[in-house]
Amino acid sequence: MENLKLRKLREEKNITQSEVANYLMISRSAYAHYESGTRQMNYETLFLLADYYSVGIDYLLGRYETNPKVVSKKESHLIDFYRLLDERGKAAVESTLNFEYEQSNNEKTSKKVSV
Repeated sequence: MENLKLRKLREEKNITQSEVANYLMISRSAYAHYESGTRQMNYETLFLLADYYSVGIDYLLGRYETNPKVVSKKESHLIDFYRLLDERGKAAVESTLNFEYEQSNNEKTSKKVSV
């Protein structure tokens, strides 16, 4: 079964199979086998490609049809802090986020209107 996700991700980055193969330290033909589905990736290659393309492993394995948003290290750190807050702290964060989101959208909307 052809791995269209690998090909799509590579083409979105506008890179060649050789460039990805160099990153993985394998031959271009070996990488081409991954894209064509004639060879399965080992765990190390799977992890390297997920990092390279900034996608989740589940996406590469076909568990998701669309690429779920990958959480950055900074976002993960903020989530960890949020989880440590008590209910009052969580409510304050949510209120601030809602306010900032509305402000951001109002600025975008007013910019669009004035154009």
